[in-house]
Amino acid sequence: MQCNSTVWLAAGFLAVVSALGSQEASDDESGFSVPAVIARRISGEYRELDDGRRRLESELADLARPPRNERSPRLGWKVFGYDDALPVRQWVEIDLGGEHRIDSVVLIPVDAPTASGNEPGIGFPVRFRIEGVDEAGASTTIFDCSNADFPNPGSLPVLHPAGGLVARRIRVTMSKPWAKDRYLAYALGEIMVLNGNRNLATGLRGVTVRSSGSLERGLAWGRDNMIDGQSVVGAPLAKSDRPLAHGWESSRFSAASSVAWVQIDLGSVQTIDEVRLIPARLLEYGDAHGYGFPARFRAEVSNDPEMGGARVLADWSARQRGDPGFNPLTLPGDRQPGRYLRVTAEELWERQVGVYVFALCELQVYWGDNNVALDAPVNANSVTPPLPANFNPAFLTDGLRGTQKFIEWPEWIASLSRRREVLSELERVRVSMATLQPALIRTTAWSGGGMIGALILGTLAVFYRARRIQARTVLALQRRIAGDLHDEIGSNLASIAMLAELSQQQKASPPAQDVEDIRRLATESAAAMRDIVWLIQPGPHDATRLADRLRAAARRLVGGIEWNFQILGLDEAPSLDVQRHLLLALKEMLHNVLRHAGAHRVEIRLAVREGKFVLEVRDDGRGGAEAQTGDSHGITGLRHRAELLGGTLDLESYPGQGTRVALNGSLVALPKPSTSLK
Repeated sequence: MQCNSTVWLAAGFLAVVSALGSQEASDDESGFSVPAVIARRISGEYRELDDGRRRLESELADLARPPRNERSPRLGWKVFGYDDALPVRQWVEIDLGGEHRIDSVVLIPVDAPTASGNEPGIGFPVRFRIEGVDEAGASTTIFDCSNADFPNPGSLPVLHPAGGLVARRIRVTMSKPWAKDRYLAYALGEIMVLNGNRNLATGLRGVTVRSSGSLERGLAWGRDNMIDGQSVVGAPLAKSDRPLAHGWESSRFSAASSVAWVQIDLGSVQTIDEVRLIPARLLEYGDAHGYGFPARFRAEVSNDPEMGGARVLADWSARQRGDPGFNPLTLPGDRQPGRYLRVTAEELWERQVGVYVFALCELQVYWGDNNVALDAPVNANSVTPPLPANFNPAFLTDGLRGTQKFIEWPEWIASLSRRREVLSELERVRVSMATLQPALIRTTAWSGGGMIGALILGTLAVFYRARRIQARTVLALQRRIAGDLHDEIGSNLASIAMLAELSQQQKASPPAQDVEDIRRLATESAAAMRDIVWLIQPGPHDATRLADRLRAAARRLVGGIEWNFQILGLDEAPSLDVQRHLLLALKEMLHNVLRHAGAHRVEIRLAVREGKFVLEVRDDGRGGAEAQTGDSHGITGLRHRAELLGGTLDLESYPGQGTRVALNGSLVALPKPSTSLK
């Protein structure tokens, strides 16, 4: 019955897998895919792709994560049209005002809201070329994908190395627009021109932008937005194990026109190439603007701590600069020396109704590739009380925002751009793995069919072999039980018959001894019959029933002699054949005690440990050499039983000190079949 169930189960599974394998539908359509652990075994191509996927996912975990909610009101540059209204060829050009060495050019996409929600990568050109142009007008190509579509980068930057090219202008020529239905557009959030740790497009004075067309609409759209430093990449940050630090905050004022300033001491006269003002980020006060960033301000440099003879680096006191969000606001330096930098807020930020403050997360001053303001002393005309503790004048130059630390532009942009490449490659690998699924399903179906067929045949073979082994075991047990019947019961019945015949020949009442012998032999035969019936009858033969049977045999045999039976560690019952050997061995040991020892007390002990057993019978009888020799005492039979059970027989007997017989063997393995011992 079990065999039939296995066959039908296997056949049903094979039919299902074969049906799945015959489908030509894709993995998405069928809703079924071969598990990776199986696919890796049956397809070298899949295994290679899966190894690549794992490497990419491991690399991705170590790359910078894109910031969230870094978008400022200044979205970027855009031109658009419907159908044929947009000329296909468009260009934008950044003029640095002079020749500079260029390490790389970075195109940053726009993450702009539309009628259907935010659209990361909206308007990013599908085909374009980047060139560097020197003072003489000679053009050098930095990157060219004019003849192939470029994958949309979403909200991640696209970095193109320039190899130290010397150029004055960076020109991006676009030849295939981003499209959605009838809507066509070109858009860029920012163009960064990296030289060392600086972005020359924002850190140089006199940088200008030209373009073939531009949507000029308020703060959101305009060609100048491509060099304002405001984009979705935010400030360059990495993980830090330092405590939370928000920056510096002024006292709180009741009027927006109150004046508050903060000043840093560079320690010595430094050449100032650029200044970066980085807004504080407290999301409980909004996720789209910097906490405490002033609407109107000016930045000045002087060699005098009282700002005597100060030079103005930037002046937005006459009109509002606009909220930079959480992005750094870069102020180009004048490349003149100075020691003290002061930022004065002339229109404060409204923290809540009727409460105004001035706050910054970080103030950085660059001379070449180095932030010379790091850990510089901070002074202010107004400092907030010490609560909350995560605002402190020293936090303005500590290199931290929140629980993150500031890093340099090249490291930040390279990591984000690599993340974009890894994500694109990972998607390609996953698509390739998915396209293999139909072939893998078919292979699995045929392989599974063969394996199931082999499994069925193997199951039948094992079942047949087990049946044969079981039949041989039953036959052997039947022969041994027949031998027991012959040896014990047959011999006793023959003795009873002989005693009865002798009594009949004497023609007188049988002697009392003969009657006693007949009674004893009949009793022993009945007991032996009960033992044999117990072995062959159906039902459980567990450890408890075995222990009870052994104790019952001991009680019956020792009669009036004082005895004790200790059983240790018998938690699981051995096979019936081993149980039979234990029972018969115990009976032989006790027969020897009764017939030859003249004992007054018998100690019986069965100890089991790790599949091994020791059956020991110890008496206080006469002992001596007679107890150790002679087939009549059953010693030869006991030794043979020990051999069949994979053990030995130990015998110790001394005159006047009794006898100890110990049979040890294995409860795990079946005893070897024998024809010499029934």
